[in-house]
Amino acid sequence: MTTESEYVSTALIDSILVITLNRPEKKNALTPCMYWALVHTLHSAEGDDGIHVVMITNNGDYFCAGNDVSTFAALANTPYQDRPGFNFMMTLSAFNKPLVAAVNGSAVGLGVTLLLHCDLVCASTTARLSFPFVTIGLVPEFGSTALLPQRLGYQKAAEILLLGKKLEAADALKLGLFNTLAAGEQVYEQALAHCKALAMQPREAVLATKQLMKGNEVDTIQHRIDAETQAINRLLPHLRLPKKA
Repeated sequence: MTTESEYVSTALIDSILVITLNRPEKKNALTPCMYWALVHTLHSAEGDDGIHVVMITNNGDYFCAGNDVSTFAALANTPYQDRPGFNFMMTLSAFNKPLVAAVNGSAVGLGVTLLLHCDLVCASTTARLSFPFVTIGLVPEFGSTALLPQRLGYQKAAEILLLGKKLEAADALKLGLFNTLAAGEQVYEQALAHCKALAMQPREAVLATKQLMKGNEVDTIQHRIDAETQAINRLLPHLRLPKKA
């Protein structure tokens, strides 16, 4: 199992761990090695008392284009519980420390659904969220079939997920999917300011409050992630990727 990737970099700023997706030439689409690197980094951060807050951000003008579909074939015979993407989803969904996202640019698929697991999301004014799952013949993942109706109400979530809608930054802010909007590089600074404010709060109180707010949600969401993944595996042979222009 590879736990390192040249496309995932980390930096420690006092007690804040900054994780950067660094594959801009591929819109930060996630490969198996990137997933394992993220899993390893999150596990390490969770066990390190010197790390109080984690921030996820990106290099380039695209936050994350979701899965790198060119890697699907190589994982076809791997049980889904052992696949890197599944392990990342289970790890992030149970992560117990404050998690802040600095979204500089657009996000697609898993690049969007991972944001539902962040405590605070700061985004650029150019950000655009795309939920293409049903449109390409799959179901949404990362617990989004439970989290999005919970956050937005059933009808609004159905409109977004069943129709594969795209949300502009202002719409996502209005719906509560973003906490703040900023221009360009200001997104990183804004997110870092939130991280610093969180890091200054009493650590045990922050951890306990997050745990209480989540309640029994972690187990419920992880069961939903499992069910979504099984549905995706059934539908994957009928995947309808958009034709290139």
